Amino acid sequence: GCLTWATKQGIQDRIPGYRVRMGFGLHYGWAVECAIGTRHKIDASYLSPHVNLASRLEAATKQYGVSILISGESHGLLSHEVKLLCRIVDRVTVKGSNTPMCLFTYDVPSLLCCHGDLPDEIDLGLGGMDMKTFWRTVRPSTTDNFRQTWAKAMVHYLGGISGQTANWPVALKYFDRCLDMRPKDGPTRAICDYIVSVAGNDGSAPADWPGFRALE
Repeated sequence: GCLTWATKQGIQDRIPGYRVRMGFGLHYGWAVECAIGTRHKIDASYLSPHVNLASRLEAATKQYGVSILISGESHGLLSHEVKLLCRIVDRVTVKGSNTPMCLFTYDVPSLLCCHGDLPDEIDLGLGGMDMKTFWRTVRPSTTDNFRQTWAKAMVHYLGGISGQTANWPVALKYFDRCLDMRPKDGPTRAICDYIVSVAGNDGSAPADWPGFRALE
């Protein structure tokens, strides 16, 4: 695949440090399929606010430093077992909507060629393994301890549905523990940067913190 191709010596000799990074936005909703173009060239397109939202999530993977962002609607369709393997990364509003929604990610493990644990030759195609085997094999790159610490940090960061129970100084302590375990964790850095940028002098959440923020 692209990841293995990028590690080839010829590529690295020509572009030292070259890496392939892809981001995906996953959302669920209706869309209208239509053809756009002329009689000389016609392309299929999908029009819907849900398509636009998926595109915004894809763009936001860079902001959070993750490979995939999953909307709350899509997360709700997952099995209980798979939900437990995901982690919430924020609660946000997006352009064109005032309704807050939760964002989740799945900490995708890497191949050996990218300093991960998955064998380079592993077949993750539909015919390669059944779903139970897939989820046993492709475990999140985060540990149970990390995800538990992260969950505690998010409780204090979000502060419930209304945001009124938020305790950002405590949240930052848990986020610091997360960074001790994963110094380059994108969501941790993104949330910490946001907290520092809007917190009061004592590090507390703004008095009008609603428990979510606008997605940049």
